[in-house]
Amino acid sequence: MRPVQITLKAQKGGNRERIIEAAIELMNHKGSNIGTAQIAEHTGISPGNIYYHFDNFSEIALEVVQRLRDELMANLALPTFGPVSAAQLVDYYVGGAAVLWRYRFVVSASRELASRSVELENLFQRFTDEGIESVRKILENLFANYPGKLPVESALCSRLAENMWVLWSAWPRHVESRRTEDGPTPKGIATGLQQIALTVTPYIDADFYRQVDDGLVDYVTSLEYRFLKAE
Repeated sequence: MRPVQITLKAQKGGNRERIIEAAIELMNHKGSNIGTAQIAEHTGISPGNIYYHFDNFSEIALEVVQRLRDELMANLALPTFGPVSAAQLVDYYVGGAAVLWRYRFVVSASRELASRSVELENLFQRFTDEGIESVRKILENLFANYPGKLPVESALCSRLAENMWVLWSAWPRHVESRRTEDGPTPKGIATGLQQIALTVTPYIDADFYRQVDDGLVDYVTSLEYRFLKAE
């Protein structure tokens, strides 16, 4: 099983890195009603030093969205050859969920953030288009190598990819709304990912799907749900 692309906490670096990490943390907990003043207070970095790296908050947000895009696209990269295995598909689900959770406010408030600048609007559009296309390529690989009872033509594959992307990108908000004081449970997280996986169940081999389903439960319960508690 290839390593899942999960960043629990960024390594301490220079002020630019601290500014970006603070922006991600503050947006996740306080929404979009933040700016350079709140980041300065949170980090102890002077406003002048922040403006040395970024002209305004929109530039900070642009960097955050670019990192979201880079991390998620890296997680969704197809193997260089051969079929996607059940273990790799579990990695896609869990690793992608970890990235989306790390940037959960950015994902859930994409339209709000995109309205801040043309650059942000264009970047969000590219991110969405690339994300759907990456999911489509994964599904195309699965349908070709593990066909189920129902055939899948190209147009249907594209629609399924978009449906899965919509569910996946809404997943962090769903988890957030169901959190308890102790945080989300492994079972709850696994159930959510299973629901996303159900989107393509009729179109892939039943034995392969069972391997993925079992893998999601085992993987989340044993290890990967910790990314939700690293706050």
